[in-house]
Amino acid sequence: MTLPGPVLGLTAAGASAVALIAPDAADRRASAPGERFHVESLIPLAAELVAEAGLTASDIAAVAVGRGPAPYTGLRIALATARTLGYALGVPVWGVSDLDALAQAAAERFQLGAGATVVAALDAKRREVYWARYRVERPRDADALDRVEGPAVTAPTLAPAAPGGAVVGPSTRALKGQTPAEVDPAVLARLAAVRAARGLDVSAEPLYLRRPHTQPPGPAKRASR
Repeated sequence: MTLPGPVLGLTAAGASAVALIAPDAADRRASAPGERFHVESLIPLAAELVAEAGLTASDIAAVAVGRGPAPYTGLRIALATARTLGYALGVPVWGVSDLDALAQAAAERFQLGAGATVVAALDAKRREVYWARYRVERPRDADALDRVEGPAVTAPTLAPAAPGGAVVGPSTRALKGQTPAEVDPAVLARLAAVRAARGLDVSAEPLYLRRPHTQPPGPAKRASR
């Protein structure tokens, strides 16, 4: 795959994580532990990677962001950060499901062949997980899988199995036979780049599977006399 230039990848599906991928250069990654400080960490992490690579902001060709599913606040922060960077740098912003990136990384890690199944899951809080099931259709491709079920949000016990493949997900939730994993922003960026090059949908609209934890108050009730 030929990149258009250096691409930043951002995700807040868990800890804040940023990657810089570039033609003929090793991937660079940085992350901040915890899930409470996305807004304070994403842009400084990105600036750190760009500086370490000896680049400037004007060298960035695109920004890729995980569009969920993820807890509401972290997802909104990641998307807002990506859009702000894209606007400031004058570059496109590409969106990819965090579950797609997690599944792609599993296919690469385990060198899965055609027909293998991957179930990817992320912590959805409330004792639930976001999950989707995939089938490997293009082994060793940067976009190797097709989604065949999901995304959905359920109790971990209701997530499907992946016979002959892999189950990857959050270590805080008991998924049978799982390999704990986090979303790799470098894989996310590369997946977004290949989809954009192939003219596929890379919308950065958020992927929500349920309503946020809090809701704005409704109209005041009229007092009875």
